Amino acid sequence: MNIDLLSFEMARDAFDERRFTDAVRSLEPLVRRHPDDRSLRELLARSYFGAAMLGKAEEQARDLVRRSPSDAFAHLLLSRALERQSRHGEARGHRVMAHVLGAEV
Repeated sequence: MNIDLLSFEMARDAFDERRFTDAVRSLEPLVRRHPDDRSLRELLARSYFGAAMLGKAEEQARDLVRRSPSDAFAHLLLSRALERQSRHGEARGHRVMAHVLGAEV
């Protein structure tokens, strides 16, 4: 098993156990090494969100939306990050897009 796969599994376990900052620590170097890996970026965004690192969650979610504008979950994640920052006006359009694209909102 390679080191990146092991690191990803450790990050996934930490996320599943709600140890979001541990997941972030494992995922950040992975994303630097594999910047185009969508699954890594999504888990990192979700981990940032869970750790209440909302600016970073927003940044990752915006990147996911930019890379894949039809990704319903990315729009939902971005809307939730914006809402938790009390930026409801900005969040509204992404929440609507998430709904239109089929996300359970």
